[in-house]
Amino acid sequence: MNKDEYTKLDDDKIVTILDDNIRRSVGYYDSQISRERKRVVDFYNASLPRPAHDGNSKYVSMDVYDAVESMKAALLETFSTGFRTVRFAAQSQEDVPLAEISTSYCDYVANRQNNLYNTMNTVIHDGLVARVGIAKVFWATQEDSHLETVSDLTEEELDTLLAQDNVEIEEIEEDALGLYSGELRVFEDTSQVIIEAVAPEEFLIEPQSKDLESVSFCAHRTTKTISELREMGYDEDIISKIGDHEDVDMETDPEVLSRHEEIGSDRGFNTKGYQDQVRSVTVYEAYIMLDKEATGTAELYRVIKAGNVILECELADRKPFIPFIPLPIPHAFFGNNFGSKVVPIQNARTVLTRSILDHAMITNNPRYTVVKGGLTNPRELIDNRVGGVVNVSRPDAINPMPQAPLNPFIFQTIQMLDDDKEDTTGVSRLSQGLNKDAISKQNSAAMVEQLATMSQQRQKIIARNFANNFLKPLYQRIYQLVVENESEDKVVEIAGQFVPVSPGQWRSKRDVVVEMHLGYGEQEQEAQKYLALHTLMVGDPNLSAMYTPQNQYKLMTHVMENNGIKNVNDYLTPPDQLPEQQPDPAQEMQQQAAMKQLELQERQTAVAEMKAQMDAQIAQMKLQLEQMKAERNFAIQSDSMDLKEAQLEHKQYVDGEELEIAKTADDVRAIASPTG
Repeated sequence: MNKDEYTKLDDDKIVTILDDNIRRSVGYYDSQISRERKRVVDFYNASLPRPAHDGNSKYVSMDVYDAVESMKAALLETFSTGFRTVRFAAQSQEDVPLAEISTSYCDYVANRQNNLYNTMNTVIHDGLVARVGIAKVFWATQEDSHLETVSDLTEEELDTLLAQDNVEIEEIEEDALGLYSGELRVFEDTSQVIIEAVAPEEFLIEPQSKDLESVSFCAHRTTKTISELREMGYDEDIISKIGDHEDVDMETDPEVLSRHEEIGSDRGFNTKGYQDQVRSVTVYEAYIMLDKEATGTAELYRVIKAGNVILECELADRKPFIPFIPLPIPHAFFGNNFGSKVVPIQNARTVLTRSILDHAMITNNPRYTVVKGGLTNPRELIDNRVGGVVNVSRPDAINPMPQAPLNPFIFQTIQMLDDDKEDTTGVSRLSQGLNKDAISKQNSAAMVEQLATMSQQRQKIIARNFANNFLKPLYQRIYQLVVENESEDKVVEIAGQFVPVSPGQWRSKRDVVVEMHLGYGEQEQEAQKYLALHTLMVGDPNLSAMYTPQNQYKLMTHVMENNGIKNVNDYLTPPDQLPEQQPDPAQEMQQQAAMKQLELQERQTAVAEMKAQMDAQIAQMKLQLEQMKAERNFAIQSDSMDLKEAQLEHKQYVDGEELEIAKTADDVRAIASPTG
């Protein structure tokens, strides 16, 4: 088809396309998956199986309930006990503080601004009984206001307050002195990330879809009143066009009725013919691929439809839904139903247990054979009260009817069903702490721990699916929404400290790391590993040089967190915040004494070197003197001088030289043996 032949889509055509996708979607009213979910919920609530006869036992085994609740308890214990499961990875050493702030702020958004625990509880429950649990994550632009009372303001002060964009006059009066008093309305931007769970029957998706990202249609179906639509800001002319469009009545949806069956059968307040303001209409928030502008390329649109009217139609960059699929099937959006796997076991256990109870009742209240005419008054036999009298006309008038004994294999069969349930669900009595036989003198604590860990393999698989396929994209989505919409800097309390947060300066994307612990004391085991590493690093001189205070702070933080201590900063101070260490007086005195001793040793060494030099000089002078004596004697003998004159002159010279050598020796001895 030529690009020029494409036609633009008006609202009527978009309504037609949406209605067609809604009717074909999985999850629509009375679809196959909807009927399956209703059946599982009925078994979960112990409404099924029903008794075969009115007079038989009405006992119902709670296998579906036990399996779902046990798995849900294990997952919630893993992800909501204060241990940080999700964190953002740093891109460099300089990025470590910002990565930690990003993680803490997203925790703040998830747990403080929203109630992540309740959301996880609902999503996990829906995933176990309805194949998939859905969370909706989006940015909500909202505003809150409050009244502030002012009094005795001058005109300038009042104008200064009104100059602010978020302040309006509610009621102001001027007194005789020209001062203003009254009330001002202050508006506050409370826009934030919203995390909410979507009921299974409210989520629609195209059939045979492989994953959420690749589908061309999905929708969130809710019920709104006309008044609520007005409060949402929709134009009155558009709202007035919403007629009685034939659509699904959410109050009559089988899944909704099954969920509220035990509470009551009332299907809500009938507003038809009462007031148009409280009339309910079904609203669809659909995400659909459309070529609205006839460009030849389909784009993702967010379309809101109420009845047969389009309330909004705008381009969207992503779908706001995050699914959790406990038992995924490759190449399919919907996985297996965890709860439905236990339905046959609940059926069988219920039938067998009912047979035991019915047999006990018949045994305790047997039927009788009565000889015709043997009873004076048959009502006396029917009235089976304690101490009652039955008048008979012959001894053999009444005989108990023979009762077949209870099949002993029934109890073995029930035990077999228990084992089958553990194999199917992965939830064992040992992992629940219900197997008293595991705790014995023959089984050590390590063996019990090993058995419990082995019994939790399937729980770990489901937990990893939840961590990697739900929590990880959830935190990525929170991070994206915060970066895109948080324009102002904030100061929030994180880990007991007030930290400035500037999401507008963060990276556009961050890698997410998932750390998960599930099992019999896995957190404590992890803490012991860190403590053993600490002991190794401290004890090895070669490693201790690499084990800085920053490294020690990090390691001990992990130890305390794995032991369930959240407020780590109450017990550990970061190395960069430690005060300067004051010198120890005793240590300082020892250092001074050591310095004096070193100075003395250095002085003694210098003196010894000087003495050695002076000794060498004296020896040299003696050698020179001997040479001079020899030369003088030779000169005397050679010359014909007067012998006596020469001897006298020689003696005077020698005496002078010996005196000089003696003085030099005294100086050396004085230096080598100082006094004072």
